[in-house]
Amino acid sequence: MERFQRLSWDGLRQLLASFMAVVATTLPVDAPLALAASDERPMKLLSYRYDRGDDGGGEEGLYGDRIVTDRPHIAEAASTVGLGRVQVENGYTFYVDNAAGTTTQLHSYPETLVRAGLFQEWFEFRIQYNAFSESVAGPAATSFLQGSDDLYLGAKVALAAQAGILPELTIFPQMRVPTGSPAYSADEVLPGMNFVYAWRVGERTEIECNTNVNRRRNPEAAGYYTEYLQTFNFEYDLRRRVMLFSEFVVFAQVGGVGVPQQAYSHGGLHWFLLPNLQIDVHAAVGLNEAAADFFGGSGLSWRW
Repeated sequence: MERFQRLSWDGLRQLLASFMAVVATTLPVDAPLALAASDERPMKLLSYRYDRGDDGGGEEGLYGDRIVTDRPHIAEAASTVGLGRVQVENGYTFYVDNAAGTTTQLHSYPETLVRAGLFQEWFEFRIQYNAFSESVAGPAATSFLQGSDDLYLGAKVALAAQAGILPELTIFPQMRVPTGSPAYSADEVLPGMNFVYAWRVGERTEIECNTNVNRRRNPEAAGYYTEYLQTFNFEYDLRRRVMLFSEFVVFAQVGGVGVPQQAYSHGGLHWFLLPNLQIDVHAAVGLNEAAADFFGGSGLSWRW
């Protein structure tokens, strides 16, 4: 068994090396991105051809030894956890919406995301489990649903560090697999991709944007549609132990009959108890009629 595991890991490393070689041969000579310099452990897969090392400190900014999480903001971070490291992020969120005399309340938990750095500093494997409890109280009746969401599987590939006005780049190939309860499962694999681009614009400030494209099941009609999620997130390091964030979020869709666009204003803080331990709190308000009126919660994350 040990020999089989060793051969499997060697095979995966060879496959990754082959992939990098293919990327190198397919990039044009004058492409703005090229394979990163062959350091022993490069932090990014690629680099800008005119990179002079002015990356603004990257995602970590002033505090490079501090944990960087993908929560509680909806925007996800551009940095990976690092080769050989494991990070666990957990949380709880409460949603409430009142519309046409009907009140919907939803509890989301445990929002557990496990992130593991594999193969290289720039590669991360991700798996997430979550469940819901939902009540809908209308003028005539009240209903209650409870169950697990579909399992999330994905990877994070850190492409390039910031170079002047050129942003830090990361991509997330991802999917949801139909493992959830009947009330919440899509009953098929739903692929997606997240594009992250971020700029550190000062010692304490970062602008972090996500463009998500995902396949989703239509809850209002039979069939599926394409969801577009766009975030604009502003982070500010108040001090070593406290970071604030404020973001604008838009959910749009193509092909989703009866699925309206939603917009939110979302803010909160990260409180770093230790370099490897974080508590967070967050809250959001809906900015249009179709959005939930309010959601908020807290979480606990750690790494080793």
